[in-house]
Amino acid sequence: MSELKDIFGKRKHPNIYSDKIIPTENDIRDIVTQAYPLVTSFRKAFAYEIHVLGPDKKRSNELWKICEGHKQKIDDDNYGDNAIQIKSMGMLHINTAPWILIATPRVTEPNGFHKDVTGKSHWEFADYDFMNKNNRESGALEIGMLAKMIMGFALRGGWDSGYCVCFPKTREKWRDYPFLKFYPTLIQTIGKATKYEYQCKDKEELELNTAPPLETIFKFYDSIKDDPFKGTSIEGKD
Repeated sequence: MSELKDIFGKRKHPNIYSDKIIPTENDIRDIVTQAYPLVTSFRKAFAYEIHVLGPDKKRSNELWKICEGHKQKIDDDNYGDNAIQIKSMGMLHINTAPWILIATPRVTEPNGFHKDVTGKSHWEFADYDFMNKNNRESGALEIGMLAKMIMGFALRGGWDSGYCVCFPKTREKWRDYPFLKFYPTLIQTIGKATKYEYQCKDKEELELNTAPPLETIFKFYDSIKDDPFKGTSIEGKD
């Protein structure tokens, strides 16, 4: 317990990565090699791919522009001339990231065990359309679990890591990256930060930038008398 707090207590969202202190490919391989065995997947499908992109300043800048442009378009579409026109502090880490991991769905056949039972239970992971549309939510859950493990081992190794889910959600927008058979589910960066996002805020902004209280997020029900659905129809409560 204390080890987990020590590790993840170091987490700070990166803003700028060092171009001098850069993880080697062996460092990244070590991180993912330790993280991968600690996660599981429905039917052992692991129906996702992690595309590991090494240091390339031009490519990192291009990927950042895709994400930043998407964020700006959303603001412009919703607020027009009143849309904020400053760079998103939360996405700048991509611009200087030496290592970028792009997670996407993956079409896959069943392993030997599940191949024997597919006649009784439909195997949906071999269907591109299903993976692209219907498996996004559950696939994102599994990718998120792996990404958190990757972050943990990166932090333990003295590195920093950040996430981004703000990017175009159509394959067409990623045509310049032909190795991506799907549009991304998550973008993760790894490196050594020289500046963190919180350092871009002044004291007043930091005081305002708070998380909700635990009780707002976690709802505990002590007994059946506290059941919010008691005496109501279950219909529509999915």
